[in-house]
Amino acid sequence: MRRLAIGLAGVLVFGQGEARRDPPAPTDHAVAWSMAEMTAVGQELATTKATTHRFFGEKGYNMEVRRLTGPQAILVHAKKSDFMVIQDGEGTYMSGGELVNGKPGGEDPGDMRGQAIQGGVSRVLKPGDVMYVPAGIPHGFVETKDHVTFVMLRFDSK
Repeated sequence: MRRLAIGLAGVLVFGQGEARRDPPAPTDHAVAWSMAEMTAVGQELATTKATTHRFFGEKGYNMEVRRLTGPQAILVHAKKSDFMVIQDGEGTYMSGGELVNGKPGGEDPGDMRGQAIQGGVSRVLKPGDVMYVPAGIPHGFVETKDHVTFVMLRFDSK
């Protein structure tokens, strides 16, 4: 019984640690990152094969760099919008239309994941391009040319 209690306590502590894994956004000072620092984050993601480096995360918003390869699940966020600036690589991004085979999934209640978009708009995104997707719109990279790295802000807008 004692082992069970210790194990459960460890799960609770670990779980709480996971919930606080993302540092909070500063509230008492501004923060700037140089292009060299942002490029280094993208290179670190490539080296470690990780997909995301989150600079800060709060309940209603986060800022991160992502490096993706290959097609991704199509997403629909119930209340969050995405703002992205492409840093490196190239990818075909689809948005709008209707989510195909959508199932619940994501960070927030009401978020959906699907296999494809029917009737959406496709565009190739390259370094320097900026993309904004409002809440409720299906979106995602349907293909990448090797990889695509981007800075993303995701925030509550509904």
